[in-house]
Amino acid sequence: MTNNDFYRNLFIQHMPIQEVLLDPSLFENVPDNWNIIVTDVQNSTAAVGAGNHQLVNLAATGSIVACLNIARDHQVMIPFFFGGDGATIIVPDLILKECLHALILHQENCQSNFDFFLRVDSCKVGDMYKKGATLKITKVKLNDLHIIPVVLGDALQMAEDEVKSRSRKMTLFDIPYNLNLKGMECKWDKIAPPVDDNEILTLIIKAETTNLQSSIYSEVLSKMETIYGDVKKRHPITSEKLIMINSLDQLKSEVLMKFSELKWKEVLTSALRSIMARWYLKNNKKGRDYLRELPELTESLMVDGTINTVISGTKKQRELLLFELQSMQDKGLLRYGFYVSKTSILSCYVTAIDDYHVHFLDGDQGGYTQASKLLKV
Repeated sequence: MTNNDFYRNLFIQHMPIQEVLLDPSLFENVPDNWNIIVTDVQNSTAAVGAGNHQLVNLAATGSIVACLNIARDHQVMIPFFFGGDGATIIVPDLILKECLHALILHQENCQSNFDFFLRVDSCKVGDMYKKGATLKITKVKLNDLHIIPVVLGDALQMAEDEVKSRSRKMTLFDIPYNLNLKGMECKWDKIAPPVDDNEILTLIIKAETTNLQSSIYSEVLSKMETIYGDVKKRHPITSEKLIMINSLDQLKSEVLMKFSELKWKEVLTSALRSIMARWYLKNNKKGRDYLRELPELTESLMVDGTINTVISGTKKQRELLLFELQSMQDKGLLRYGFYVSKTSILSCYVTAIDDYHVHFLDGDQGGYTQASKLLKV
């Protein structure tokens, strides 16, 4: 018996996340022989400051897409978390070498074509346990279409800290696998909030004590719902506000990220696909279904031992929520970082217009990167 299907076989919770968090019996320990892969753009603050936030997002998205394509090849289901300037992916031994091999190629591509270093490394879950870390996971049905992993514990944060402290360049494995970023798309322009006068708030919230994560995060999400409404109501994306990009530079960057060289045939194909998509998404039933599903399949809330979320609302709502968070911070319960922008940024993984698609969200100007700066202060 192998445990490659551990994540696939987890029971799906149908309660609100804030209720799930309060019941430890709903969570299971991740197996010792699974692995935490961490990718992270080194000096992402400088890259964002130089106006390269969309490239940073694309590098993070590519990390997830590379591993998802390998997992699909092996019919393995894996949890993943998008962090704006990096990603965390939890994988079994079965696909670890292939994932790391692909990510090292992705790292080399980011360095040579975009001049930034993408840290890539992994930690064995069992080793994290030996160091006293915890890693408990469940799956929650967030809406009719989207099931997300929810994690309690400090193992993912500990793994990220270790990878950042090593900051080493790994060598390729002696395996034939290549980098496959098929399905990675970056076709949407900056997205305005559903209500014109609203703003986009990017938040990172970290409990000060690991064993109090469940109660603290449940309280935070309940306060968020009271002030902003449920996940659907505070969601930053509506299909009506989606606009296809017209930028040749962005199309070129996407091709460079996917193929490591500027293939003009791919640039032209990507441009033609964007032109055709405008008609298809408006006039074809599958296209309209895709647009309708897109907001629900967007990663706007993640709980990976911290709360990471991008929400939309008014300035007054933001002030009310930050007042509550500051009060909890003053009591030593949590730390938080936030960033306010006028728009959000979307990158996507689309296997087919009528098949699997998932979308990765960040506040404009590197919302998660900016929020993490405040979190560290």
